[in-house]
Amino acid sequence: MAIKLSIFGALGLLGQHLIDQLLPDPDFEIISLHDHRHRESHTDLPWFAGPEARQFALKTPIFSPSDAAKGDLILSFLPDEGAEDIEKQHLQNGARVISHCEYARFQGALLMPDVRSTVSNEETLWSTPNCTTAMCALPLALIHKEFGVEAVHATTLQAISGTDLPGMPAYLAHDHVISPLEGEARALERELALLFDKAFPVSCAATRVPVWRSHTISLMIKLGTASVHAEDLARILSHDPKILVASKAPLLPPWQIECVRDDLMCTIDAIQPMPDGWFKMSLRGDNLGQATTGLMASLAKTLGKGQQGQIPNSPHAPQ
Repeated sequence: MAIKLSIFGALGLLGQHLIDQLLPDPDFEIISLHDHRHRESHTDLPWFAGPEARQFALKTPIFSPSDAAKGDLILSFLPDEGAEDIEKQHLQNGARVISHCEYARFQGALLMPDVRSTVSNEETLWSTPNCTTAMCALPLALIHKEFGVEAVHATTLQAISGTDLPGMPAYLAHDHVISPLEGEARALERELALLFDKAFPVSCAATRVPVWRSHTISLMIKLGTASVHAEDLARILSHDPKILVASKAPLLPPWQIECVRDDLMCTIDAIQPMPDGWFKMSLRGDNLGQATTGLMASLAKTLGKGQQGQIPNSPHAPQ
């Protein structure tokens, strides 16, 4: 039997791409769409996901986020402002919610397969991490398990689509790098600390760059194991099918998003040893794909079936 879903923030950028992710999957049935713009003309709204998702949204009634949701799960990409009150009202009415909102990451259960994946049927509020956190967390988990991570510093170059819609108009970022993004930096620091139980310190400098889609992240990683080579890190990372370790950065046409494949959490472009046990690693990922909507769909499949214990890890990932 298909898992019945109610999508909140359905007309926003991430909501649109989530519909695109869910529609082809026979394990899901979208039974209601909810958005603050439910009274607006849907035909006039900007649409950035696939045409099938747009047609589905055009023929489906759009409800207010305050209206009752009858799905087995609420999947929420509501804007942070006001989301907590709305989602908590549904929780009080017996709903089960997977939220991408910041408050939920620290009041509910922050989950990510292969990193932090213990679930309980007693919980009713789960959350997905910030997209930048998700891109970093998977490779860091593999490296930490094998070699021990002692410290991490991240520098992020984040696409303007990471602001969601209506968000920051693109013209504000034209020919500009916007920095510092204190909220984005703080989110990555706090969420990685939570995912890894504060096993190592994390610092971050975050910037917004004038590209539409795909984040690029430079990580400085201090290892606790001596005599580790870049090839050792590449070997461990290549075991996970959601990570592509590229021998060199692929040359992509300017209109192609920098994720190479839709099923990837991130692409590792370079791993370089530095003095005193540090390694420099460059990675990039699709902030509208696996790191957000793909992760939400994956968690919905597990939680919607009422499973508890460990969320299934990626095939071939180290156990």
